Amino acid sequence: MVELVPPPDPHSLLPPLLAFLPTSFASPRPPPALLPLLSPILRQRLDLHTAASSTDSWASLLCWDAREGQVLKDKIEEAVFEPHPVSGEIEVGDHEQIKYKRFDEETLRAQIPLIDWPFTALYLWCTGSEEGSAWRLAELLPPDADLQSDPSWSTSIADANESAKERLVTEALQEADRANARWRGNLSVPQADEDDYWAMYDKSEGRTPARKASVDPHASGPSEDEYYARYGSVQPTMDAHDPDEEMEMAGSSTLNGHSLEHLLSGGQSNPSTDRDPPPYQKSFEKQAEEENVEVNHPAPSSPSSAGSDTVARLEEHAERYGASEVGIRQHISTSLKSMYRLAKSAGMDRDEFERIVQRELETLSIFDRHD
Repeated sequence: MVELVPPPDPHSLLPPLLAFLPTSFASPRPPPALLPLLSPILRQRLDLHTAASSTDSWASLLCWDAREGQVLKDKIEEAVFEPHPVSGEIEVGDHEQIKYKRFDEETLRAQIPLIDWPFTALYLWCTGSEEGSAWRLAELLPPDADLQSDPSWSTSIADANESAKERLVTEALQEADRANARWRGNLSVPQADEDDYWAMYDKSEGRTPARKASVDPHASGPSEDEYYARYGSVQPTMDAHDPDEEMEMAGSSTLNGHSLEHLLSGGQSNPSTDRDPPPYQKSFEKQAEEENVEVNHPAPSSPSSAGSDTVARLEEHAERYGASEVGIRQHISTSLKSMYRLAKSAGMDRDEFERIVQRELETLSIFDRHD
């Protein structure tokens, strides 16, 4: 508002504009010389809504209201645009008093109602353009009596600036009054009593009814003795014979209870008292029988040497089929399977995998030589 804004001069602003209005019926696009006379936003409106293939007049686009734009188009079509015989320009004639209105700190408009022409020109003070600060057409309206009598427009720029300040203060006070009214309205609402809050629980539905217990002591469930008696039918936690163990540990160890004793005693145990060995001991029993056959051969000259040979064979037998050896074999088998799945997922065929494994096995001879 500090900037000094000169009042618009209708006799310098309007003649070029009036000269371009008749061309709106001859060309679908406005002449390029008209665009610098318009405000930036009105200039963009004409650029966006006019095309070479369109047959509509661009005169109605000078007004932002569609209905008034059609009226403006009719007024332009009815008007007679004759230039002055001496100057060659279209005379503006007389006009009503120019009025101003500031909408905000950057928007100042001027209203120029024409007497000799059926138009009212609204100009906008534009700054920051390449052409410099100047008044440019913001809208061209047909005659509007309501606009001319609007009290928000002032007769001078200073009055418009002062009126804008007062309007801003008034709007701020009105907004504060509305905020106070809303705050008082919230205070006027009675606060809900705490007793009313807890009373709402009495209105809510109750919980799902549970099964009522009988008050008759004789109608109770089974007695305590019967309850604990049911534990007799439960399988003990520690069972010497586990069927799952048969599947997992088949052939994993020779330490199978009485198998060693059976080998030493020659298999003369009483079948009525000895329980049958698990399935994973069948292979060992066959080998034990073979060992027994060898033991039943004629003994050597030295009894001590025969006993030592039997103990040596049993130790070798236990060492060969020890749990550690079986575990190592299972680990090797699992590792090979995992490596084969990995190679297969990478796209390697079986022959290539076998060649790699064979090559690695051949390199193990190096470790054998060092050992």
